[in-house]
Amino acid sequence: MSDYNICGVLIHTRTENIDQVRSSLLEISGVEVHTATDDGRLVVTVEDATRRKVADTITDFQNMKGVLSAAMIYQFSDDVDINETIETEEGMSA
Repeated sequence: MSDYNICGVLIHTRTENIDQVRSSLLEISGVEVHTATDDGRLVVTVEDATRRKVADTITDFQNMKGVLSAAMIYQFSDDVDINETIETEEGMSA
């Protein structure tokens, strides 16, 4: 049994800092940058097995050089049993 946690985050930065912030974000495990706008907004997801780690990562965004703000806009978590998921999928294909 493991947890599955994903959060959508909107990060705002000055336009001149977009590339620097994007590069810094991509160095963090579990972080994916989906898009960046010309006015300095980046749409990011954070995935990890623990809620605490996801929360800490989002908090770290606030302290990242060049970031003006970071706001969680979506959150989903679930307990996932990998074996149960595989058994269910196998039963559906039979």
